[in-house]
Amino acid sequence: MKLLATTLSLTMLSAFAAAPNETKGKIETVAPDRTDKVDKLITNRRFRASNGSLSKFSVNASLSYNGGSIEKPFAADRPNIANAGDTTSISGLSGTINTTYRITKLNRINFGAGIQMLAPFNGSIDTDDPRAKREFDRNQGELDIANPSLSYTHMNKFLGVQTILTGGMTKYTADNLTDVGYDNSIDVSVNTMYDFGGSNFSAGALLVGNRYFFDKDDTEFLASQNETVFGFLPQAEYIINDTYNLRTIIRSNWYQNNRAQRSSKYQTRPVTQSIGLGISVNRDVFLYPNLQFPYDNLKLANTNVGFSANINMF
Repeated sequence: MKLLATTLSLTMLSAFAAAPNETKGKIETVAPDRTDKVDKLITNRRFRASNGSLSKFSVNASLSYNGGSIEKPFAADRPNIANAGDTTSISGLSGTINTTYRITKLNRINFGAGIQMLAPFNGSIDTDDPRAKREFDRNQGELDIANPSLSYTHMNKFLGVQTILTGGMTKYTADNLTDVGYDNSIDVSVNTMYDFGGSNFSAGALLVGNRYFFDKDDTEFLASQNETVFGFLPQAEYIINDTYNLRTIIRSNWYQNNRAQRSSKYQTRPVTQSIGLGISVNRDVFLYPNLQFPYDNLKLANTNVGFSANINMF
């Protein structure tokens, strides 16, 4: 099943790789500012929209709905297909507002904070997962000011590879995480894409690393407290036209430990995959409806639905 899912996804994307690159040329031609260095280096629409506008100061809004399974997309229960302690086990609406200052064309300082509401469409939850039940009972319908963060971003192209390097720190305020002891974290990511000399097909990887710190040592929480998480996640995209592109990311080689174990004991998170349709409204607005599923237990009840939007306001 793992081999089949990987093969189908990559075949779907790479089947068009040999197509003429006229669409790619159109995308670069309509860029709003051909003289701006970063847009000459970073042509990936998702990268552009998620990292701020070309203004000295800009505001970026990231909005998302993490729904239930494809069988019950608006249910309160959201299968935790990655078995991750640093994510919620119920559905929710969330948003982040990032204020960005461009130090130079390629370097930015970002300050962000968000809001979230868990299970906003539900008055009850049907689950056997005690953590999901606890999160629902304590947080359902409440509006949280979520997780302010400070970060630095460098955007560049190295040997033809479009690269976004981000390092920062986050203070946790969302109740579903503070309830089990999450206090703050240090976060690093390297996001890369290579378009093979201008073809419509591109491939890359997302490298992530997070070190979490806690303010609760209760025994009942230790197994849910992921102290260190790191991973190498392959991804690929295919540009259909100026507006639409297909995207997939495979969350493989993703590791975590928890405080109930020694720090030398790392577990491999279950391999999951996301497939979605990117919709580029313009340079500064990118929409992404998607599906996420595990390899080990592939069925509709374990396939989550999601939607995200990145919007640069000015």
